[in-house]
Amino acid sequence: MLIDIGIVGINFEDQIIGKNSLYSIEKQCTRIAAIRKAATEKSMPLFINARTDIFLQTDPSNHTKIHLEEALARAIAYADAGADGFFVPGLRNMDYITTLCTLSPIPINILMNSEDLSVKRLKDAGVARISYGESPFLHVMKTLKENTFSALL
Repeated sequence: MLIDIGIVGINFEDQIIGKNSLYSIEKQCTRIAAIRKAATEKSMPLFINARTDIFLQTDPSNHTKIHLEEALARAIAYADAGADGFFVPGLRNMDYITTLCTLSPIPINILMNSEDLSVKRLKDAGVARISYGESPFLHVMKTLKENTFSALL
């Protein structure tokens, strides 16, 4: 349906909605391949930004090389299934980000969610896309509320 209305890019996550778990790599690859097939059949150059929530499920101070290895395995498998990009929200470790950017067969997308991250550092690490999530919206809404309530007092 998204392809039929002209959507040309999607984020497609591997977290099972309502649960604190992820689809297996095999299951998620099947899902990505089905989307790629549908887009190809309709001659739509759909950009599939495959998202993994590995790093969102664990406190950043507890991220390990095991998480990185799992993310890399998913990046490779998702690329083989037809994904065009790999979105890794929650990853904040610059060494891990650099490693992922170096070894991933598809471009890496990082969520700007830490004071330790900067556009320059992410660019230098090889990040292709930076997302800001809900932070700008929440900041604007907070400012709007503060200014509105101040004006009413």
